Amino acid sequence: MTTKTLLTADELEQMPDDDSVQIELDEGELIRMPPAGEDHGYIEGRFFGRLLDFVIKHKLGRVYTGDTGFRLNDATVRSPDVAFVRAERVPKLRAKGFAKGAPDLAIEIKSESQSYRQLQRKIKQYFAAGCQVVLIVNRDLQEIDVFKANGSETTLRADDLLEIPDLLPGFSVRVGELFE
Repeated sequence: MTTKTLLTADELEQMPDDDSVQIELDEGELIRMPPAGEDHGYIEGRFFGRLLDFVIKHKLGRVYTGDTGFRLNDATVRSPDVAFVRAERVPKLRAKGFAKGAPDLAIEIKSESQSYRQLQRKIKQYFAAGCQVVLIVNRDLQEIDVFKANGSETTLRADDLLEIPDLLPGFSVRVGELFE
């Protein structure tokens, strides 16, 4: 029988940086992921740009890229493709190393190698750590699944508007524009 070596978030933080892979920590288990493909990177940039422009203009908080680790607990560190943290929560999350806690909004762009089960696990972890909204972006279908901490779920398609009034009052973008 093989036993897994589990790590803590502190141990992950001390590991040397390796730009060839993205690393997350899933309940102590090290998860290595290859760099994202071209389409993934483009869609991530579209989301990041739209969100960053709006957040800066309205002084709502901070927007983070997928390189940022969020320490959800002592054994779990996740790096959503795009994340948003409300201004009043930024000082509590700021730290050397990983952000302490979950973002208010986590955006995960589904890759070919990710299963629905893996994404569901991430969603549960984000919510358990205090995240309010998780968006799962399906590039192939050009759809966004919106999960809220209150348990509601919605699927948005190309002609629908993506709006998150509780976190981003006034933000609105047609879903199809994010995939153009």
